[in-house]
Amino acid sequence: AAGAGAPAPAADDSDVYTDSDFDLPSYPSSRRGSGDQSYLDGMNEQQRSAILAPLVPMKVLAGPGSGKTRVLVGRVTHLINELGVPPSHILCITFTNKAAKEMRERLQASVGRDNAAAITAGTFHSVASRMLRKHVHMLESYGRGNDFAIYDESDTRALLRKILVDQFNEDKKKVDPGQAKGRISAAKSAIDHCVGVSGTRMMQALIDLRPTLKHDPGVTKDFPRLYDEYEASLRSANAMDFDDLLSATVALLQTSGEARLYYQQRWRHILVDEFQDTSLSQYELIRTLALPQNKVFVVGDVDQAIYSWRGAEVSNIRTKFDGDFAGAETVMLNKNYRSTATIVKAAAAVIGVSTSRSALELDAVTPGGKDVAVVATECEVEEANYAAREAAKIARGGVPLKEIAVLYRTHSQSRPLEEAFIRAGVPHVVVGDTAFYTRKEIKDAVAYLRVLLNPRDIVSLQRIINTPPRKIGPGTMDKLQVWSEALPWVDGAPQPLGLALLQRSWAAPSDVLEDDAALPPAGDMGLGPAAHRAVSVFVHLMQNLVQMMEGSNPGELLDEVVRAVGFEAYVTEQENGDERWGFIKELVSIAKEPAPIMDVEGLEEFEYAGGRDNSKPGEGAKGLSAFLEGISLLMTAETRSEDESADAVRLMTMHASKGLEFDTVFITGCEDKLIPFKRDEGTGKPEDEEVRLFYVGLTRAKRKLFLCRAAKRQRFGKTHFPDPSPFLDVIRDALVGGGSARKSDAGAWAGAETGNLGEGAAQRLASHLAATGVRAGTGNTFGRGGRG
Repeated sequence: AAGAGAPAPAADDSDVYTDSDFDLPSYPSSRRGSGDQSYLDGMNEQQRSAILAPLVPMKVLAGPGSGKTRVLVGRVTHLINELGVPPSHILCITFTNKAAKEMRERLQASVGRDNAAAITAGTFHSVASRMLRKHVHMLESYGRGNDFAIYDESDTRALLRKILVDQFNEDKKKVDPGQAKGRISAAKSAIDHCVGVSGTRMMQALIDLRPTLKHDPGVTKDFPRLYDEYEASLRSANAMDFDDLLSATVALLQTSGEARLYYQQRWRHILVDEFQDTSLSQYELIRTLALPQNKVFVVGDVDQAIYSWRGAEVSNIRTKFDGDFAGAETVMLNKNYRSTATIVKAAAAVIGVSTSRSALELDAVTPGGKDVAVVATECEVEEANYAAREAAKIARGGVPLKEIAVLYRTHSQSRPLEEAFIRAGVPHVVVGDTAFYTRKEIKDAVAYLRVLLNPRDIVSLQRIINTPPRKIGPGTMDKLQVWSEALPWVDGAPQPLGLALLQRSWAAPSDVLEDDAALPPAGDMGLGPAAHRAVSVFVHLMQNLVQMMEGSNPGELLDEVVRAVGFEAYVTEQENGDERWGFIKELVSIAKEPAPIMDVEGLEEFEYAGGRDNSKPGEGAKGLSAFLEGISLLMTAETRSEDESADAVRLMTMHASKGLEFDTVFITGCEDKLIPFKRDEGTGKPEDEEVRLFYVGLTRAKRKLFLCRAAKRQRFGKTHFPDPSPFLDVIRDALVGGGSARKSDAGAWAGAETGNLGEGAAQRLASHLAATGVRAGTGNTFGRGGRG
């Protein structure tokens, strides 16, 4: 579906920026034709072809383990060293903070620290955010200032909860904003941008994406008003959600010729990793930036497209790129350096089931052996016990625990696995568990800073006004909201409560106490004396912190917030209080670090443009804005909470495993209705994406792969007796050569007895496993050519 903006026109060559217009520091001159091609050492012919390709739109289809990051770094090095491209003209986009960090480190090693610093390298969201900090004022109809707040998932849910209760009269105790948030995000992903788009138009975009919703009155009747209320609330709070960062940037480039020309000439060469995961707005952002030079280099794999549920459009890499970029060329990287030949053969058989797979055929460099084991157990508890015991055994054999991963399809499968690893005493971490920056005490402390910087941020204000408890309950908040809305409007809208409390000059009554702020009389605000006193003390506290902000860096300011608010006493009285207080102290330590928490290389000239800060770099509103932006961008879905240096087994979903690799991988729940996962017919879950997801899981393994399943499994309070995953048949046929796998041709039986199944369960298990030739309570190990 088309968005509100028209396709971006090409830049006007008569109005050309020069490097001096970008206010960039000076960097070493590029060494055009230096003759040093050491960056090509060890590259295979396919990789060299991609790196040395002509300056035309390039699409690199890179299979798992084919060295795509090395190719991206090699391409950048070639541009700088051989073609003389100034590093400041290069933009590198990745999908995760971890990938962006790895890219920067490799670029430093390849082109030197100074050249790497001049390259803009970051995630879609981080680069878009910095672009908006500099130019969002050019998007006048959007109504956001350069000091906008970035709302994460919990913030947007809190905002929607308030809207559903206040505007739709839903029960405060029962309201669940999750569905509303999901539908709004889906609608935003269905168009290139949503700036200025009405709720009615967004409803149609949602129905176009999910046709079954056209019969849902919650969509056809309520969604337009809900969407409009949500957008109005974001605007009032001077805030954006994560979808807005991309949407607003696309709108900026489509509607502002000045901003579009600035960035098109700022970045003459654009490189994008994981292109198969781009959404419509991300694709449009790249397409617009690439004009008119079209010097764009994208890397991806159709067979690893697993994020349609969050708006990714696999057609971007499959067909749209070739259609939109005339003269586009394609290079395929199919040499797999990660996995053994047996594992690659199993993965290739699975992806062959897909009806929309790419033409890429993986070719393993490492020979195979007894590398793939199918393990059948009685139930999910025994499956978990097996994984824990086998992981411990493998670790005793010399494999580091952090080189072992246990994957599953859904989060609900993690509980028995965690319990089994605890019982076995095997160190482990759950990837995707509560991340540092999403812990309650951390978000509470950060919310104070967000209100200091942006008093219009109603979600953060509601979070802190009674944290720690200061007798300002929901009833008082409702009365304050009514009072602020009755004040003279600002910019055609009710006055945000935070502005009314913190930025108005009220005549001080004669009885104001030392710790009070000057506010209107209690009766004028609709408050009783005790509530008025509590609000006054809170406002006085915040006003003092605002004064301190101007000359302080984020660490100094946060130190004072923690002291003045009394955070230590507050968090230490809670469950695990010492640990919570430790997290607060860690946050203060991070805030005191001189380097930005989430830096984007090559964007040094993108400074805070709030217009009210003359402090030194790193201090005042400018420093606080940079610090808060870094935290907000780290609160994405890609953030992993585990200590990457910890020697512990990783437990994670297959989605979370994307981009990682391990010596040994266990994939649990290899059963029908889990792998592949099947939902109600109305969801329209694409079967091909389930195939691709399992393919991703298989290709995480380097040396050993265990495919585990249970004869019975507890799900949602019921006992199920699932059939084996149909993928097990596919793998057996590929590795054994068809027919029932007999002991003589399937290799040695591996695995451990899992206990007495019981006669009924054993019979049921035997019938379920007959097709795979796997014996109850054992593992069946497939080797090269089907022999152990």
